[in-house]
Amino acid sequence: MLKKLFSTFVALLAVAFSSSAQTPEPELEFALELKVKLGQAYGVGETANGNRFIIPITGGTFEGPKIKGEVLPGGADYQMQGKNHTDIEAIYCIRTDDGVNIHIRNKGIIAGNYFYCSPKFEAPLGSKYAWLNDAIFVCRPSGFMEGGIMLKVWKVRDKFNFESTIQPIMPIPDEVRKPAVKQGKIEEFKYMAHKNGRTFQKHARVYTPYGYKAKDKKTKYDVLYLMHGGGDNTTSFLTPPKDWLPLRNILDNLIAEGKMRPIIVVCPTFYDDDENIGANNMGDAIALTRDFHTELQNDLIPTVEKKYNTYLEGTDSIAVTKSRDHRAYGGFSMGALSTWYQLAYGVNAVKHFLPLSGDIWAYNEKGEKQDAKFAAEWMNSMLEKSPFAHDFEVYGYTGTKDIAGNPEKATIEALHNYAPLFRYATPDANLRFSMKKDGEHFYGHINEYLYYALPLIYKKEK
Repeated sequence: MLKKLFSTFVALLAVAFSSSAQTPEPELEFALELKVKLGQAYGVGETANGNRFIIPITGGTFEGPKIKGEVLPGGADYQMQGKNHTDIEAIYCIRTDDGVNIHIRNKGIIAGNYFYCSPKFEAPLGSKYAWLNDAIFVCRPSGFMEGGIMLKVWKVRDKFNFESTIQPIMPIPDEVRKPAVKQGKIEEFKYMAHKNGRTFQKHARVYTPYGYKAKDKKTKYDVLYLMHGGGDNTTSFLTPPKDWLPLRNILDNLIAEGKMRPIIVVCPTFYDDDENIGANNMGDAIALTRDFHTELQNDLIPTVEKKYNTYLEGTDSIAVTKSRDHRAYGGFSMGALSTWYQLAYGVNAVKHFLPLSGDIWAYNEKGEKQDAKFAAEWMNSMLEKSPFAHDFEVYGYTGTKDIAGNPEKATIEALHNYAPLFRYATPDANLRFSMKKDGEHFYGHINEYLYYALPLIYKKEK
């Protein structure tokens, strides 16, 4: 029997380490902080094992990136004071804010300034907190409060290797570069924009898929908004020069092959309009990309989505919010910056985001551009204000030879490290990132990225 158990143990170890020739070093991931209220301690006295005393647990709260709630009264911290250190074992329950009870047995030692414990969680298997059952945790005091103690808890995990998580972008099939037999249509769309007390006309380019019928009000389409780069215009995605890979070919072929459902694509401009591009400097462009979310939500979405057959019902902000699941926003270069700003300021209107070769530009109070860590923390703080802080998807793409490649890569890694609302390289990820080897900063490569990105967002309906 013992021989069989040992063989099983060895087999489990082999499976655990089969994916890596070298075992990664461990690191800690913050899980939650407990604020535990304590009652009056009482003692048993000197026993054969040492001086035993008990500290009642009377309540408290806890919170972490994926969990929060209250500490239930009725537990206790059982301590045994020995000659050189004190053994501690706290046994109690917590209840999450959605009503799930979780049992904790927290064992550790106090030896001078050394105070560490290892809590063991027991969460219901069918709950979203079952992940607590399958990991080792460590904790230590993070402070004291009136009538209690604060404890920070970390999950022990393998050291994160960001480079190994980046998904490569493979070459697209040659046939996708050719015009499809069944082609969608591209047309100009005019609308009125309102800015700084002015009302003026703007235009966008709109792609409708093959088979789209304006009179068919029963068939609804999702909408993708694609923003061009700095110095470009509304034609950059949908009618590029002949030596680029036309996005139209990508869309037509993906739909024809059944790899994605038919969608409508709208290509606007963050400039006041094409004729003003030359008058704008970089500072103007940054402000225009940052503020475009207002025009998108107040002017463009209500007009373009009412003309075409979409899921928008009504023209006010409530209607825009209700239909956000059927809307995506992406962009290239400065258009990617516009995408990040849309996420920060307008996640209520859009669920899916496609930053293509562009990082987050965040500024301090002096107007100085800050690093990726600051930008990630700023983005997280902006999203925390929204009721949709846990309901968005980001698909980042760039190339290894792209001037924006390393900045975007640094942004994604910083979001993973410093922005808890972003889940990266996990089964429930809402942040994804891919890079094309030798990919450069131009639309030909950007449209290749869309070949892989769009089927992820617009899966073919069964």
